[in-house]
Amino acid sequence: MSESSQPVGVNRRGFIRNAAKGSVVLMGASGALATMDGVAFAKSTKSDITVLQTGYIAETLAVTIYGAILKTYFKKLNLDPGNRTYFEAAYRDERAHQKAWKDALGPKHTPTGFMLTVPSMYVSSKLALVRTAVELESAFVATYMGAVKEFSSPELRVTAAGVAANEATHYSFLDAILPNGTAVLPAFGPKALTAGEAAAALTKLGFLTMSSKSATASGRFTG
Repeated sequence: MSESSQPVGVNRRGFIRNAAKGSVVLMGASGALATMDGVAFAKSTKSDITVLQTGYIAETLAVTIYGAILKTYFKKLNLDPGNRTYFEAAYRDERAHQKAWKDALGPKHTPTGFMLTVPSMYVSSKLALVRTAVELESAFVATYMGAVKEFSSPELRVTAAGVAANEATHYSFLDAILPNGTAVLPAFGPKALTAGEAAAALTKLGFLTMSSKSATASGRFTG
């Protein structure tokens, strides 16, 4: 893919779908980046557990993508060395978010039966990678804005709002890298998404693949 080509965009309204069925693998241009194992969601999409599980899976995707950028794509796609400090900080942020949701869920409810896939077209060039990251960060902000409304616990609402604010800083940094990027979200943010709305089109976009094979819980890089 050339630098001027635009990959298929990530639909903000559909970004985690049936993520608790089967097992799943995160793929990059060079092959599998990471694998994880998983359990089912709570039945009610309105429950705090379901919202937390959706957030945990989203953060797992973010952690793996930022980790892959640092390990593989920073050098492969010749990213600006001056931006490495940002990516390292963003990676730490996403790890912190992931841990917060995992701690809140506990071992009984932490999802482990999903496999997330990043098709090669999303990481085939610097421009493709940055565009994908921008759309995902916008989706993260929208999902956490929705979580503020869905959570029943005031403490969880405050935490979700804080995560949304943090993800917005990631969006701004990445959007500023794009040609004609403004680094600014809409005045009142993107349209908030419920956990159910945030679970719409990953399969269609190629981010979610089901497999009968069991995966590793720790994650691994082979790219």
